[in-house]
Amino acid sequence: MRRLARRTSNTLITIAALALVAFVFRGSVMRVLAVVQRPLVAAGTWVSIRAIGIFDQAAVSPERLSQLEAQREAAIIDHAELERLRIENEELRAEIGFVSRSHVRTLTAAIVSRSVGPEASAFVIDRGSDDGVEIGDPAVTGNGVLVGKVVAVTATSATVRVVSDRDSATAIALLNGTRTIGIAQGISGALLALHYIPQDERVAVNDIVVTSGLEDNIPSGLIVGIVNTVTGDPTAPFQEAVIEPLGDVRRIYTVSVIVSGSL
Repeated sequence: MRRLARRTSNTLITIAALALVAFVFRGSVMRVLAVVQRPLVAAGTWVSIRAIGIFDQAAVSPERLSQLEAQREAAIIDHAELERLRIENEELRAEIGFVSRSHVRTLTAAIVSRSVGPEASAFVIDRGSDDGVEIGDPAVTGNGVLVGKVVAVTATSATVRVVSDRDSATAIALLNGTRTIGIAQGISGALLALHYIPQDERVAVNDIVVTSGLEDNIPSGLIVGIVNTVTGDPTAPFQEAVIEPLGDVRRIYTVSVIVSGSL
């Protein structure tokens, strides 16, 4: 019995020692296995990538790939054209509404090119002197927003200078309590400035700015923009306002030219 107990005790000690050795060396063994595994995994990944590439090349021929690319390009062009036509349709509907309200003769014109910069902005339309367009005629968007005035004309086209151009000046009026009038001059940053406003004029941010009608060929009431900021020293004789125009020539495709003879 004593021998059996001794053998059992030795067996338990041996098992405990083996377990301790396994625990101590487990981390080292796992690190060795990881090092051995890494190149095998990389090799398997390389084989997979090569196999997929070969499969793709076999599945799509160069001719078919060229056809698919051409179809994608055609679909993108068609989508862009449909979007342009949708916007033009909306603009034309608005222009029809403006014409019916204002009782002036207008010509619908498409913008064929434009040059928009921080100081100089203009665009070219596909209407000219053969259509009755003259220098000084205003160009408006569908809702009667003034975007510019014609500054050059050929038989079939005209150049329109945007109201925010630094060489542009527009006779305007504010829809405030005193109906402030003045000349809005284009300044840098696609804005307009109204200078020399008397201190007794109540000018506030968000006041609506319209044409005053005190300028040849420009009817009164065309929307120009809204007052963005008002600055001035109470001790100075004048205050100034910065106007943000509502017509963004970068985002329109058509305009209506108000023909001079209709005023």
